[in-house]
Amino acid sequence: MKKGLTFAAGLSAAAFILSSISVQAQVDVVESTPRMPSSVTPVPATPTPQAAVAGAQNPQAEMFFRLQQLQVEVQELRGLVEEQAYELKRLKQQRLDDYVDLDRRISALSKGGVAPAPTQPESTSNGAAKTGSAAGGELQAYRAAFQSLKKKDYEGAKAQFSAYLTDFPQGRYAPNCQYWLAEIYLLEGDLEQARQWFTRLLDATPEHDKAADAKFKLGTVYHKLGDAAKAKALLTEVAGSSANAARLAKDYLARNLP
Repeated sequence: MKKGLTFAAGLSAAAFILSSISVQAQVDVVESTPRMPSSVTPVPATPTPQAAVAGAQNPQAEMFFRLQQLQVEVQELRGLVEEQAYELKRLKQQRLDDYVDLDRRISALSKGGVAPAPTQPESTSNGAAKTGSAAGGELQAYRAAFQSLKKKDYEGAKAQFSAYLTDFPQGRYAPNCQYWLAEIYLLEGDLEQARQWFTRLLDATPEHDKAADAKFKLGTVYHKLGDAAKAKALLTEVAGSSANAARLAKDYLARNLP
């Protein structure tokens, strides 16, 4: 009987000890959990309205900048296409002249005569070949300036386009040079110089291929200069045309001059 009571008392003591250990372990675990100091303010999960506005503005600015870059690249490609078209036309004309000269010489030989000398060396001394040489120099000058523009060497491009206009004031690429000078000044933020060069192009060659683009850009320049009346008149004229810039003009009017 005594042994049974002793055994029961031992079991009760063991149960009490185990219960104490469990309670202590729970207390330790709870107390080991870190607590946030009362002086620290929790960071909100959602951004503030000011941060949201700033975040929304940056992508728009980046998109607008990239759009401007794409427009410049498209204009550069247009200029390159024009340059290649002119070079192709010149080569076709040269081949035609060579064919005519060859036909003339063969005709002279078939009649028993002496074949005349080629006309190209003779024309060199008389001025025809000089004209061809001048055209070649004109093309090289424009190409060099355009390459500087493609490389984003704007100072070099401005100097070369200006030199072209000095050497070839009535040259085939004079309107193109005026247009690209205006574009460069517009990119640099010199609105007055851009206005002058766009106006010069439109006054001298209003029917040129770049006239519509120049008129659209001039309208945007007037808007930035604060002359809404002139800007709207030019942009409305472009928007009503069939030029490639018509859609750009309509969009600009809708966004800025409704």
